[in-house]
Amino acid sequence: MRPALALLAPCTLALACGDATGGASSATLATTSAADPSDSSGTTAAPPTTGATGGVTDGLTGTGGATDSATTGDPTTGGEVACADSPHYRIGTAIRDVTGPVAELVMMGYSMPEQRAEGISTRLWSRAFVVEHPCSGGRIAFVSADVGQVFQGVHLEVVRRLQDKFGPDRYTFDNVALSATHTHSGLGGFSHYTMFNLAVGGFDPDNFEAIVAGIVDSIVAADAALDHGVVKIAQGPLQDANWNRSPQAYAGNPAPEREAHEAEMLRDTNTHMTVLRFERTAEGGLGGDPIGALAWFSSHATSVSNQNRLVSGDHKGLASYFMERHFGADYTAPAPFVAAFAQSDAGDVSPSEVVIGDPVNTVVRPCDTDPDPDCDDLENAAVHGRWQYERALELFEQAGEHLRGPVGGRLAFYDMEDVTVRPEFTGEAEQHTCKAAIGFSIAAGAEDGVAVAFIEEGIVYGDLPKVTLVPEDQECHEEKTILLPVGRMLPHPWSPTILPAQVLRLGSLAIVPVPFEITTISGRRVRQTVLDHLAGAGVTRAVIAGLSNGYSSYVTTREEYKAQHYEGAFTQFGPWTLAAWQQNFAEVAEALRDGVPAASTGTPLDLSDDQLINVPGVVADSPCALPDAILCLGEKFGDVVEPPPQSAAPGDRVVVTFRGAHPRNNLRSGTGFMEVQREGGGTWTTVARDWDPETRFRWRRTGGPLSPTSEVDLEWKLPADVQPGTYRFVYHGDAKSLGGMIKPISGTSPSFIVQ
Repeated sequence: MRPALALLAPCTLALACGDATGGASSATLATTSAADPSDSSGTTAAPPTTGATGGVTDGLTGTGGATDSATTGDPTTGGEVACADSPHYRIGTAIRDVTGPVAELVMMGYSMPEQRAEGISTRLWSRAFVVEHPCSGGRIAFVSADVGQVFQGVHLEVVRRLQDKFGPDRYTFDNVALSATHTHSGLGGFSHYTMFNLAVGGFDPDNFEAIVAGIVDSIVAADAALDHGVVKIAQGPLQDANWNRSPQAYAGNPAPEREAHEAEMLRDTNTHMTVLRFERTAEGGLGGDPIGALAWFSSHATSVSNQNRLVSGDHKGLASYFMERHFGADYTAPAPFVAAFAQSDAGDVSPSEVVIGDPVNTVVRPCDTDPDPDCDDLENAAVHGRWQYERALELFEQAGEHLRGPVGGRLAFYDMEDVTVRPEFTGEAEQHTCKAAIGFSIAAGAEDGVAVAFIEEGIVYGDLPKVTLVPEDQECHEEKTILLPVGRMLPHPWSPTILPAQVLRLGSLAIVPVPFEITTISGRRVRQTVLDHLAGAGVTRAVIAGLSNGYSSYVTTREEYKAQHYEGAFTQFGPWTLAAWQQNFAEVAEALRDGVPAASTGTPLDLSDDQLINVPGVVADSPCALPDAILCLGEKFGDVVEPPPQSAAPGDRVVVTFRGAHPRNNLRSGTGFMEVQREGGGTWTTVARDWDPETRFRWRRTGGPLSPTSEVDLEWKLPADVQPGTYRFVYHGDAKSLGGMIKPISGTSPSFIVQ
C-alpha cells in the first residue's frame, strides 16, 4: 500500500504538527485480566482487555500441570489421550459478504484518488474459522477478510460487538485474530486514521459498517457451527509464484542469513505454503468430511493494477473461489465449504515477475504480453489465483498430520513510539524506537504501483539538502529523510502508534498476526523469535498472518532500512522497529507459554466519534433527467437500454444495459446486483451472480457529475462448458427519491439462446 500523493506537501495545508496528545477517547472494552495502566497520552484508563484467564483454564502451558495431566477418551484408538496431545477439537467455519459501496468510492491499496470504483468483478468476503479444544477449554477465532487492511477501528469494533453478544469472556483481544488478504482492488475510507483516508476524501461509514458487520457475522456463524472435528496440516513449497520486488534492499541482510533462507526456500522470498484441513467428525473420530481450508502464502495482492475500476478479491479471493467451487460451495447455502487464502510475510513480495532495473525495478504481469484480448488486467488475478489454488489443493489432499493439543492466544498493546529495545534483540547496545514518521522514498511508490515517476526509491538522509521538518526526530530515524511526521500530527496521530502483538496457538502451530506488512527476512526473524520462546511447550511451527488487528505500514530489517527503499521509508518507528517487535512478540509468546496475562504498555485510541470528514452519500436517483422518478413519464428504473444478442456461444461476452440506480443505496450483501438465469421446465434457475468471476457488474453515472441518472452493464462471459438453452439477465437495485426514500427496483432482459 502506498500513501496519497497529497503527502508530498505535508504541513502546508493548515495542518498542525506537534506532539499527538489528548482529544480522543480510549478504547474501553470488558476486561478479564489486569494490565499495565500506563499509556503514552497520559490517561489513567486501563488498556483494553486481552482476556487472559490463566494456564489452567485455557491449557496453554504444555509443560505439565493440571491441563497436561488431564485425559480424554479416544474411541478411535480405544484408549485415553493426554489433553496436551488430544487431536479432538470442536470446529466451525463460515463466510459472509463484506463488499461496500462499489461505485464512486476510491479504492484501497494504491492510494490513487482517481481510482474510483465502478462496479464488481468479484465480491469481497470474510472467512471465519473457530476452534475449541474441549479438554483444555481454549478457543480461537481466525478471520481472513478480502480487504486491503484490517484497520485498528475495525479490530476494536469487531471485538466490542462480539463481547456485546457473547459476554466479556468468550471472544476477547487474546483469542480473536482479524487478517486482511491485502487486495488492492477493495474499497477505501474505513480507517479512523487520516493518513489512510486522505486519497479517499474522508471516512466512509457505509464501507466501515459493511466490513465490521460482515466480519462479526462470519464469526457468529462459525461459532454457531461448532461441532466435533479435527484439523490436519500440510506444508510445501510453491515455486515461481512470488518474486522479491526489492532485491537491492534484501541483499543488505547478512550473507549467512540470506544463504540459510535461500537454501530452505530456493529463492529470496518465503515460498512455503501452509494449509490447514478442517474435517467434521463423529465425537472422538480422527477423520471425516472436509468443511474448510485455511492456507497461508506470501504474495502481495497486486495482480490487478491501479488502472482497474472493478472491485476484486485479487488472487487471494480468486484462489478461495476456485477451491470453494471445487468442493461445491454455494454462497447462498447456510454452510458452504470455506477456503481462505490468508496473507503472510509479503512486505517485499510481488505476485508478478520482477525485472531488475537501473534505476528502478519493474513488474511483468502474466497478461502484459499476452495477445489474447480476454487476458486483461483482471485475468492476472485468475492466473495467480489458480497457481495458489492448485498447490493448496494438492497439500489439502496430502494433509494427514493431525494438529494436537491446546488452543489459545495472548495479545498486548504496545506504545511503539516508546519501546526500549534490549541488546538481545538489537545485537548491539540498547536502542529506542522513534516518533512515527514516513520517509521521502514512499513517494516513489512500490514496483507494483509506481507513484511519482521522477522520484526514485533509496533516498537516504543527506542525498537531498539536509533540511527536515522535525530536527528532533531526524537523528532517531537515521537514514530516513522524513517526509511526514505522522506521529506528531494534531489533534491525533495520522497513523496508529499503539499497536497489538498477538500470538495464537493451535496445537503445535503458532499463528503470529502482525499489524503491518512485513518483509521476507523480517518475517523469518519474527517466526524464529516466537518459536524460541515457545520452546518446550509443544509448538514446532510458526506462520505469519500479515496485516492483522491494525495497520502501521511496513516493517523491515535494520539492514533493509538502511537502503530506504519504499518498504524501509514506510517503516514508521525508525531503524529498530523490527527489533522492538521481536521483543514484543517474545513477551507475548512467553505469556502464552506460561498461561499468564500479557502486559500492555498503552491503550489504542478509539477515534470512532472523531471522523469529521465523511465521503458524501447519494442525493437522489432518477431514470430521466428530472430530479425524481415520479416526474419521469416515459422512462423507468429497470428499462433495458441495450438488449442481449439473440444468440451466443461459449467464450462470448454478453452485455445487457439497464437504467439503474446508485449501488450505495443498498449493498445487497450476500445476494448481489445481478443474476444470469437459465430456463428449464417453465422455471428460471440462477446460474451466475455478481460474485462469479465470469460476470462483471458495471455502474456509471450518465448526464454529468451531478446528474441523478445512471446505467448498469451486466456482463457474462459464457464458460466453455455452458449448458445450451435459453438464458436471461436480471438486475436488482435500489433507488433513492429526492425525499430520501429508498425502494427496490429491478429489470429483466429479453431472453437469448446459447448454442
